[in-house]
Amino acid sequence: MMETNAKRTGLIGLFTIYISFGLYQNPSYLYGLTRSASAQQRSNVKDRSPHKVLAGKSRSKPESCYSSDTEPYFNRWKLRFSPPHSNCTSTGKYLFFKHIRKAGGTTLRSYFNDVFLYHGKPRGMKEYGRSRRRPSEPDAVYFVEQEFSTMDYKCPIIDPRWNNSLRIITLRHPIERHISEFFFSGPGHQFPIKRDQLYVNQTYTKELSEFLEENVPAWMERDGGKEGMVGKFNMLFGRFYVDNFQLRALAGCSSRECLEEKNFTDENILKYIQNFHPSVKSYATPVPKCTNFIQVQRTTNLLEMCSKMQKDDCSNGCDGPCFYPSVAWGEMKTKDIERAFEALKAYDVVLLMETFDEEDQSAWLSDVMGVPRDANFALHKKHASNSVVQKSNKREKTHFYRDLFRKVAPSALTKLEYDNELEVAFFESAVEINKMKTGQWKREVVFQSSQS
Repeated sequence: MMETNAKRTGLIGLFTIYISFGLYQNPSYLYGLTRSASAQQRSNVKDRSPHKVLAGKSRSKPESCYSSDTEPYFNRWKLRFSPPHSNCTSTGKYLFFKHIRKAGGTTLRSYFNDVFLYHGKPRGMKEYGRSRRRPSEPDAVYFVEQEFSTMDYKCPIIDPRWNNSLRIITLRHPIERHISEFFFSGPGHQFPIKRDQLYVNQTYTKELSEFLEENVPAWMERDGGKEGMVGKFNMLFGRFYVDNFQLRALAGCSSRECLEEKNFTDENILKYIQNFHPSVKSYATPVPKCTNFIQVQRTTNLLEMCSKMQKDDCSNGCDGPCFYPSVAWGEMKTKDIERAFEALKAYDVVLLMETFDEEDQSAWLSDVMGVPRDANFALHKKHASNSVVQKSNKREKTHFYRDLFRKVAPSALTKLEYDNELEVAFFESAVEINKMKTGQWKREVVFQSSQS
């Protein structure tokens, strides 16, 4: 246990230094209105070593549709989705939501549905039918939600669709997220938590303890479902245990250099990655019917014709940023935290499930989306969807499952922490990114107020 804690402390310390030198030295995060993430990426592209692709002629680096190197958070929806400029390499405009399972994704999906309705761009069944008849519309904004596949960490640099998108992600403390998945779709659903019985009913608490200590390790070790997903890029993350889940979701590899480092040699999969890589395949023209649509009857449901059914023109999956194959299998290493960190920095909004219903986080997202902060669908007014246990205070929002396991299943908790120590270190860096981006937005608000 002491060795595990020492490792974890070392990892967090390493990435505190990485954040300090990688972000805090960037003046755009410290003063006034800042350069957009994508503008910063463009300036950094010259300093990067060329992206090594598997084969074929490499396409030029994607250019952004932004008309200025300064892009405030306020109403990025309008700024990002204004008519494209001549330097655009993609005609598609996307709201890209990286959906991390059991991290508030269903709540965000409902919120995004309201945003689309507010802007007069509904994404319901009617629009799905229309998209099959009309290939594309110049003023359309497409919704794409990536939940079951990993994201190539190089996507923000090499995929032209990235720069023409608003990119949102929500993360959650890894141990809380894993245990939530265990109770939601794992063996835990057989033994629901009864809060009124916990600790006061000795029989119930003892039975719960025995159940968790036996079933959590078995759930973690059972790899039949996980192994069955190898090669199925659009279904890498299903309703089963995957260690370092959020790290794998953002640290995918598609370059030969990265794949060789991971000793990945399956020629059939390498060829598949090559054929759909942005360096050799054009993704400039959107395929509207291969984007996501929200069912009107229940706004928490998604019409996933492209990500699950995969028929007709959507046989290769959804159309949107980062929807091309990459690999995130095998052993995770410290290098993967660096990769995921680079991808995470490029998002417009990085939310944390533990705090996303707080008023400042809600106001930040409202400003980015160009909707009123006091709208009846504002994030801080949304009720959590798919929640197994309703949390009653701030401590429970951040530590409910860890506090529970420390009392009734300490061995299972130790195993989870050891198995996911890299993901925990990555999450610590995500917390800092959230603070920095929120701080940038707050400085912009102060600046705008001083000018009015």
